[in-house]
Amino acid sequence: MEDQIVAFFIITATAIIYSALSLYITRTLGNRKRVKEIQEEMNRISSGLKKADGTEAKRKEAEKEQGRIPGLMSESMILQFKPLVVILPIFAVVSYLVKTFFPYFQIKLGFSIPTFPYYWMLLRFNLDSFPNWRDEFGTFGWFILCLVFSGIFIQLITDAFEKRRKGK
Repeated sequence: MEDQIVAFFIITATAIIYSALSLYITRTLGNRKRVKEIQEEMNRISSGLKKADGTEAKRKEAEKEQGRIPGLMSESMILQFKPLVVILPIFAVVSYLVKTFFPYFQIKLGFSIPTFPYYWMLLRFNLDSFPNWRDEFGTFGWFILCLVFSGIFIQLITDAFEKRRKGK
């Protein structure tokens, strides 16, 4: 019983630390401000093409601007996926370590939550029981559950601090 409590706290703390680390990596490697600028510029370009149906010169200028969109999309995708190069290998190592150190951990919640089947379960996918409601989780399931909820919580807290800082 005591081993289960220790495992509970270590798995939960590991998920919280990983969530904070992945948010930090995402904010340092991915430039959210530049991604937002790119999205605004692409919206401006596409609205310019809609407005340019008056004269031939305006339409040609708008089509020339339209040619910049693939480059902007490429830059945006690179900025959004760059953090994954670091985050995914760390996730693989951390989840492997958690499963290795606590192979027999089981937790039973007092309530059921909806879960989605793993990719291999999609082969036997049954819409009658979708989503699956579960109240019992092993090591990896509990780690993922803690990861999701701690990630949401940390994101909400950091966004609130940023709004407060910008307001002052």
